[in-house]
Amino acid sequence: MDRSAIKALSTVSSLIPSAFTCIHSGAASRALSTSAGGDEDFDMSAVFSDAVDVPDDVPLSIVEEITRRTPGFAGWQQEAWLYHCGDGAAFLGPAGYRELEAHPAALAMLRKDHQRYGWAPAETEQFLRGLDRTGEPTAYLFRCLHCDTSLASWDIG
Repeated sequence: MDRSAIKALSTVSSLIPSAFTCIHSGAASRALSTSAGGDEDFDMSAVFSDAVDVPDDVPLSIVEEITRRTPGFAGWQQEAWLYHCGDGAAFLGPAGYRELEAHPAALAMLRKDHQRYGWAPAETEQFLRGLDRTGEPTAYLFRCLHCDTSLASWDIG
């Protein structure tokens, strides 16, 4: 590896802890906020994850921690953090069908989601078996911080 590549890696490595500190403290959200011409009612802090389908039992402080002080994840559509037991769940990463087989509760959640959309059971199973951790469609695996229930959402480009 040449000296410039080593220096670049060293620079990036030194920035990563600072970036996480800025996100965790909320400084990044405030620094990246938008302003509506000085009208404080319309000023908005930047978010790293959208608050979508948040259950009623999740306190606003938890939603703010996830949307403003937790690094998000990238998907094809709108990313949605999952919640369980009145709290934000831990994001474990993208998952395909093979990874989800070890998490039957997560697969059941995806089946229920497809049932809500009116998918036939055979279509749902075909879709689930096509989930790909590095391609599409994909699933995002989460785990409840309190009861260890596995949760999942899905995404397609």
